[in-house]
Amino acid sequence: MSFPRTNRILALMPLGAVLLLGQTPGKVPPATPTFKSTTRIVLVDVVVTDSSGKPVRDLKARDFTVLDEGKPQRIVAFEEQRSDATPRPPVALHLPDQVYTNYVTRSEPGALTILLFDSLNTDRMHLTNARNKMLDFLKRLPAGKRVALYALGSQLRMVQNFTENPDELMAAAEQLSTQSHWTYSNAKELSAAIGELQETDLRKNPTALRSLMRSLGEEYEGKLESRTQYTLDGLTELAHALAVVPGRKNLVWISGGFPFDLSSNAPELQRVAALLAATRIAVYPVDVRGIAVTSAEGQTRDSEIFAPVQTQSYETLSGQDEENAGIIEAMENMARITGGQAHVNSNDLEGAIADSVETGADYYSLAYRPAGVEWHGQFRKITIKASRRNVKLLHRSGYYAFPDISGLREDSDRMVAMAMQPSVPVSTQLIMKARVFAPETAGAATKVDILIDVHDLGFTEEKGQKTPDTQFVAVAWDGNGKQCGSFSEGFHAGLSPAQFESLLRTGLQLHQEMVLKPGTYQLRLGVMDRLAGRIGTLDVPLKIETRATAK
Repeated sequence: MSFPRTNRILALMPLGAVLLLGQTPGKVPPATPTFKSTTRIVLVDVVVTDSSGKPVRDLKARDFTVLDEGKPQRIVAFEEQRSDATPRPPVALHLPDQVYTNYVTRSEPGALTILLFDSLNTDRMHLTNARNKMLDFLKRLPAGKRVALYALGSQLRMVQNFTENPDELMAAAEQLSTQSHWTYSNAKELSAAIGELQETDLRKNPTALRSLMRSLGEEYEGKLESRTQYTLDGLTELAHALAVVPGRKNLVWISGGFPFDLSSNAPELQRVAALLAATRIAVYPVDVRGIAVTSAEGQTRDSEIFAPVQTQSYETLSGQDEENAGIIEAMENMARITGGQAHVNSNDLEGAIADSVETGADYYSLAYRPAGVEWHGQFRKITIKASRRNVKLLHRSGYYAFPDISGLREDSDRMVAMAMQPSVPVSTQLIMKARVFAPETAGAATKVDILIDVHDLGFTEEKGQKTPDTQFVAVAWDGNGKQCGSFSEGFHAGLSPAQFESLLRTGLQLHQEMVLKPGTYQLRLGVMDRLAGRIGTLDVPLKIETRATAK
């Protein structure tokens, strides 16, 4: 049984009359959603390999046993995905002129691969080596593998969209910067900086020395907090960007370590992990630092700041051992909860990348309906067993029982602001169609129509009326990344049963106009469902010609 995503919006009425009723401009007041109870399905991708790491194929649903918190589950849907299968023909959209959509089709068998080059959490020395090893991997990548390349800094940036051409990937990878992000720091650098302070004349003034040491510590913690937020934001944007792409996506995260304190970041990590799981993204962290070297590298003098008599190793005293253990733990936990595999303490970086790509290429998709679950965000453990002997199963360790995507609501204003940036990948959590008409006379406005499927929206319900909380946004960016125009329109009207049924058939449409000077723009359109915490964005190329003013 396959798992198609119903593409209802492409069957809606053509963009035409304005259907947006009771418009409310700007920000709309928050509401408490009352979502209808729905039958929830848990979908798990399972990679099955033999003792030599080769994929085990042709298994059936009866060959698997699924346990949810130890209770057996009935598999209601099953599908095998093989990388050697014949590609399915892509869906032809046949959109009219000047009509655009963020819907994407995929015809390739097996899992897709995303390489994430992390300059945010990696020092320069390891970044240079990581890029070189990634290029070596791409030189040997056979044609036909669908791979995309992203970079993580203050924002997530798509460097190369999915392609089967290794030369395109190599050309994109060669442009990657090997400069560390300004927020990058580690325990060794902090220890060395404090050690240098101790060898200055400040040691004669203990009060001033302690004050500067405290300032260095606070600066380090501040950088760590910034990196943590940037990293979580980047993963969130990646989940949004790949939301509608069907099937398993293997995220090969090439990094020097995740800045996650599992105790303080638990709620944020849960939300991001749930988003990744919902988008079927399995994380394969690759630690670019290689095998940890237990040497002070000539800087053992720094240990004097921790103890007058050194009874422990420099790495322990400086916090490096604790930091390294935390990095490895975070990598392994992220892999475990998403169904990937971590590669740590290995100097074979190229081999780790290749293994990550190959390991998850073939997989089985199992779906079941758990009974008696209270959907309040608690973590539920998944155990899967196979009747075939001497095989290894790789799958996510469980799921957070959020009530659909509504349990993942974020700060919607911040979410919209991030998603509308031109460098952020397009989000496909909400599918949208748009029609854009450039002006035909000087000084006239660009006309924009946006259409979304009402089936995909969340609603509150009161006195027989259903009320959405939807925001339509557009921003025009010029070639220099300057914002040259925008609009934001909210829709928060109560719908009678008749109006609701009508919109189910026709979709919800906004019409807006924007006056722009002659030039070339990237028009980013967006729709935010504030109740469900989902967003869709779409880029439309726009060129406004210089025209003579009509007399």
